Amino acid sequence: MSQKSLFCIYLSGILIFIALLSWGSYRFFLDNKISQLAWNESEVLSRSASVFSREMGHIKRVTLLLRNSINARLSSQNSAFQHSASPQNRKNIPADWEAQVVDEFNQFARTSSLISQVRWIMPDGQERIRINSQAGVITRVPEEQLQNKSDRPYVQNAPTNSDDVYISSLDLNIENKEIVRPFQPTVRGVVRVNGEMSGFLVVNYDLSKLFELVRTFSSDGVYLEILDTNGSWLLAADRSLEWGGILHSDDLNFNIKTHFPAIWRQMDAADGLERVFDGSRLWSLLKLYIDEETDIQNSQTPSLYFVARSNSDAFMAWRTNLILSIASIAVISFFVIAWLVWRQITAQFETYRLLKLVRQEKAQAEQVNRKLNLTNKRLVDLQDELVETSKLSSLGLMVAGLAHEMHTPLGGVRMALSSCKVLLDKEAKQQPSEGLEKMQNSLLIAEKNLVRALDVVSSFKRIVSDRTAQEVQAFFFHNVVNDILFTYKPILKKRPSICIDVECPDDIDMLGYPGAMSQVIQNLIDNALDHAFQRLDKGVITLIAKKEQENLILVISDNGRGLSPEIKMHIFDPFFTTGRTKQHTGLGLHLVNQWINKLMNGRIAVVSELGVGTTYTLTIPLKQHEDDK
Repeated sequence: MSQKSLFCIYLSGILIFIALLSWGSYRFFLDNKISQLAWNESEVLSRSASVFSREMGHIKRVTLLLRNSINARLSSQNSAFQHSASPQNRKNIPADWEAQVVDEFNQFARTSSLISQVRWIMPDGQERIRINSQAGVITRVPEEQLQNKSDRPYVQNAPTNSDDVYISSLDLNIENKEIVRPFQPTVRGVVRVNGEMSGFLVVNYDLSKLFELVRTFSSDGVYLEILDTNGSWLLAADRSLEWGGILHSDDLNFNIKTHFPAIWRQMDAADGLERVFDGSRLWSLLKLYIDEETDIQNSQTPSLYFVARSNSDAFMAWRTNLILSIASIAVISFFVIAWLVWRQITAQFETYRLLKLVRQEKAQAEQVNRKLNLTNKRLVDLQDELVETSKLSSLGLMVAGLAHEMHTPLGGVRMALSSCKVLLDKEAKQQPSEGLEKMQNSLLIAEKNLVRALDVVSSFKRIVSDRTAQEVQAFFFHNVVNDILFTYKPILKKRPSICIDVECPDDIDMLGYPGAMSQVIQNLIDNALDHAFQRLDKGVITLIAKKEQENLILVISDNGRGLSPEIKMHIFDPFFTTGRTKQHTGLGLHLVNQWINKLMNGRIAVVSELGVGTTYTLTIPLKQHEDDK
């Protein structure tokens, strides 16, 4: 694998790792941010719901307190009136009774800044007494301005039990079918009064200050909003949306259903605290019933939705900064890590390259060492060969000297035998006898053996003199062949399964190096005996010589095992041999090639086939001169 490919693989892994780490970091910080917003929104909702619930509970208690005060004050008045009035006039309330109620209403209106109106409404919905409280000023509404409220929900849903207080839904204060301005968020506490003077006590509570207090719970990051049961804004971050359900009842743009339908579905299904993250802001939703103390709460029970939502612009800006920060850190980290990885990979590949060079140099050193060892071994073998050659040369000189010394006395013995034979012939002619005849036969046998001994000595003398001589000589080629074959007679006796066939005419006269020629023929025959045939193999070595124009054509072949193509390529290389275990040096054929090509200016060709045999064809000039070398 190349350095760039490996770097690309690591780069992909780094990219995936940094992408996963960046995504994990983004999710971690986003979840923390959402958790922080959720905590802030929960705190805002908790505070606002607590304040609102506390005020609603206070309203119920104050309304009951008014009912109890009215009942206590009017109990004596009510009893006297019931005894004195006729059945036809009981519906007419005495003036002193009204005075008592008005006085009680005036005192009650001063007890709380939230109270904007206190009213006595008859069972048919007609207002009987109404006290207004505005900015601490208590006024009684004239009788001609009193209104019939029978169509208002708080009259229709008034409690039947005198011990219950009904808290109306939150809306704006309306007088004479006109909304009071500035807006007065109002809830009404309604309690029933039983008896002859039965009716309803209705207390209007102005929640403007409560709304302003709740509005302060919002911050730059979290907005608090209040919605009615239908999803219209009562308190909104955008004040233009507030009370749109009352002011513009037919315009759906003032309803959260139009702007955030998914959020409304969550709100409508909520029962308690719910949280919704829509990708750009976090919504915390709390459904709160106006009268939390009601035992059974249903769809008729007035309720409000408290919504705390994060500032989408601030959140998006924060998220954009987060993404940019993480992306910047990721890009910087990617390039830094990629650079470090590139350096590491480069260092590893450089180390690998250096190790590879070291291994190559080690291999080269080992190869050179092997060559040196082989060369040294060859030098040792050559030294041994030279020593052996020196020994053979010395032995040849000794044999030549011995042959020379033996030739003279053997010649003298031959002359003496000839003289003895002449004398015995004369004696036999003069006096024939059986003893003389036997002596003549003995002399003939002695002369025959002596002639053989002289021939052997002459042959040795000629071989040795030819191989030790380095000058160009005239010779007959058949004499060289015969002398060599004479030396192989003892060897062939030990290997009777091998024979040598020779076809060599006697008229091949040459001018050259008979000693080198003798060694060439000897090495080729030795090579055939040692390599072409195993110890028990049968075979024939054929030597054929003939003249062809100015050259001697000598063919030496065998029908042995042959040579493989791999071995044939190297047979003339120095020190190459397949018989190293038999102490062969591998110089025989190398010297043959050198003698024929360098010394005799000839050429040698080899043809061999496994299982068929090997043929050496030598082409040597018949006439050679010293200056040809």
